[in-house]
Amino acid sequence: MTAQEGQTYEGENGMIHKIRAMLERHEGKKYTPYRCTQGFRTIGIGYNFDANPLPKDIKDYLRANGRITDEMIDRLFTKSLSDAIGACVRQYPAFATFSENRRLALVDFMFNLGPGRVAKFVNTNRAINEGRWNDAAEGIRKSLYWKQLGGDPPGTDDGRLERPEEIYQMIKEG
Repeated sequence: MTAQEGQTYEGENGMIHKIRAMLERHEGKKYTPYRCTQGFRTIGIGYNFDANPLPKDIKDYLRANGRITDEMIDRLFTKSLSDAIGACVRQYPAFATFSENRRLALVDFMFNLGPGRVAKFVNTNRAINEGRWNDAAEGIRKSLYWKQLGGDPPGTDDGRLERPEEIYQMIKEG
């Protein structure tokens, strides 16, 4: 994953495929606009175009056709992924040294919430930056994010691995 000019990560191509598959599974892939769980207009693979206006050519195509193409989804995803990785590098200075699973989980977390909302996880972010992975995972489990995205209440298990539960496991277990 490339975060900043000249900075790459081991297994970059494999990581890109893994994070895309993970995000596509969590976000879905939509050719037409929809409202995400927070009410934002979204398209493609979780591209929030209320927060990030669509490029003019994509906006015009969407207006004329009511949908976008695979190539347009790829462009929007590439931008969103680059933004999420860059935000992870800024939020977590040792990001490049984290295990692959932790990097995948944190990019997914950042992609979903954005840097402003992730920054509000003060104790969780401190735990991540200090390598206290159990505490970081517990911060996720005790958050509104966990509840809003379907994490099971403590002591229960519905048999499905919801997004926050997967992020929790990946952060905790590395």
